Amino acid sequence: MRNWFSNLKFRYKLLIGMIAITTAALLLISQLSYSYFYKRNTREVLKKAEQSVETAGAVLSSQFQSLSAATNNLLVRKPFPDMIADIANNSFDGYSGYYQAASDEMASFFQNHAQVNNILICGENGFLFSPYSLGFGGSFETLFTENIWEYPLITVFPTRQNLLFRQGGAIPISYPVSYSRGTGTFAYRDTEGKYKARVIILMDTGQIRSYFDQMSNGYTYCMYLADSSGIPLDIQEETYPDAFGTSLEALVAQTDNLRGEHLAIDRDELVVSTAAIRFCDLKVVHISRKSALTGDIQEFRSFFFMVWLFCSAAAALLAFGLSHFLTRDIKTLGDIIAQINRRSYQTKVVFPRSDEISVLGIQLNQMYDTIQLQLLQIKEEEQKKARAEIQMMSEQINPHFLYNTLECIHFQILNGHSDTAGSMLESLGRYLRITLSVGQTFISAEKEAEHVTSYMEIMNRHSREGVHFTCHIDSHLKNCKIMKVLLQPLAENCLKHGFGNMSLETWPVAPQITISITLDQTHTHIIIEVSDNGKGIDIPKATACLTEEQPEGRDHFGLNNIYRRLMACYGTEANISFVSIPYLKNSVIVAIPYDRNEFSNTP
Repeated sequence: MRNWFSNLKFRYKLLIGMIAITTAALLLISQLSYSYFYKRNTREVLKKAEQSVETAGAVLSSQFQSLSAATNNLLVRKPFPDMIADIANNSFDGYSGYYQAASDEMASFFQNHAQVNNILICGENGFLFSPYSLGFGGSFETLFTENIWEYPLITVFPTRQNLLFRQGGAIPISYPVSYSRGTGTFAYRDTEGKYKARVIILMDTGQIRSYFDQMSNGYTYCMYLADSSGIPLDIQEETYPDAFGTSLEALVAQTDNLRGEHLAIDRDELVVSTAAIRFCDLKVVHISRKSALTGDIQEFRSFFFMVWLFCSAAAALLAFGLSHFLTRDIKTLGDIIAQINRRSYQTKVVFPRSDEISVLGIQLNQMYDTIQLQLLQIKEEEQKKARAEIQMMSEQINPHFLYNTLECIHFQILNGHSDTAGSMLESLGRYLRITLSVGQTFISAEKEAEHVTSYMEIMNRHSREGVHFTCHIDSHLKNCKIMKVLLQPLAENCLKHGFGNMSLETWPVAPQITISITLDQTHTHIIIEVSDNGKGIDIPKATACLTEEQPEGRDHFGLNNIYRRLMACYGTEANISFVSIPYLKNSVIVAIPYDRNEFSNTP
């Protein structure tokens, strides 16, 4: 895409640019407007939905509680306790005597509660009483497909056909009841060992739906009554299929008072608000569709599309007009800049005229020369600085080590141990020859091993107790170039921190230092491991001192020096890690990239 755009003529670039700017500006404005009106509509809808569900929840709570209290007052009056006791005892001898009194009591109940269609008193043993029992046609199972005897608590069932009038719907409320003649106790529970009795209130679904329709607004998809499991009670799935989704039912069941909760469904999104009803954990649910919220602002898209077409046409005319005056003289400058970008601008273009474009071209040539010169100077200075810093850090010698070694040689000479003194001088010479090898940053791994070996030979002659030292290099890595003076500071750390401040004669195990130089499994890094069996490594302290700008004293200087030189030589491809098992194996592990030939020098 970039190459294609780069090859276009200036007039087309200008055209695309102006159309892109126009489109971006209009898209931004349209998106901001769309977002503003959508949020405003959403706030209004959510506010109305919250008011609706809160009002409906409060009203229905009052109605259900009133109905429950009235039902309780009805059932404690004669002859209902005796009817319930007869059901439990499977005795129907007094049925004819109960009918008239029960019908009179229920008639008064129906007058005060218009939302109730019918009341059924039924038993597990087949007993059924209703003032309108004729409307059931003797088929109790037609009304209840559920096994109502398995519900031991007051339960509200989903709406079903009203069998009394064969039209409309009814919502059953099942009350488990029992009555003991001996104690005169009436309870809303089953009696163990007796036949179960149920009082079922059939509420008019149409009145509830009519109330919810009044409480709905233009953005309402559905407002309904749900049970504690989130299952709708007063609506049918074929009418409102989205209200019967399992995800929506779970959301409604989990929270009592939802406020504008968003739920994604197929190709749309539902906005859900709920309010609890203080009866059987029922809830009022209000649902709006996101598509309905955005429906009123769809006309903005058409409006902005027409504006975009007009602005794009104007931008095209302006772009072609400007490009006619600019493309001829600016083409040469474009070619120069393209060559500079490709780093192929070798032969300078001569500008013989003195107009503005020619002056700009001359200044462009001068600026290019100046930048190239400055880049060259900066690169040379950085290289010099890096070489000087690496060389300085590599050739730093611990003065105490040098003084102590010379004093030891002097002592050996005074005591007539000329062979020992000679060996020490020879080791010191090999050590200094590599340390002070000016101009070399990298040496072979074999030379570096010889350097640290010379150091250990000198240190072992400083005291009667020696440290066993071994160094192993993979045969194919002996001539591989590594950073100079890398191993000696690590060996010095082993002596100072691993075996320092204690007599080696009293050491629990034979003191030893081991160095290994190998390749990792991927053959991408050289692994240098320096180990001892000393007191152990304070890993947090050692890790922290690697990157300190000013290490505290000589205790931290060696590791800090090595780390800084590794970063200068290898960058982030190198790293240092630590492993410590006191008196067994304490290791400093250095990983450097394999085949880093650009830093190599002849040893």
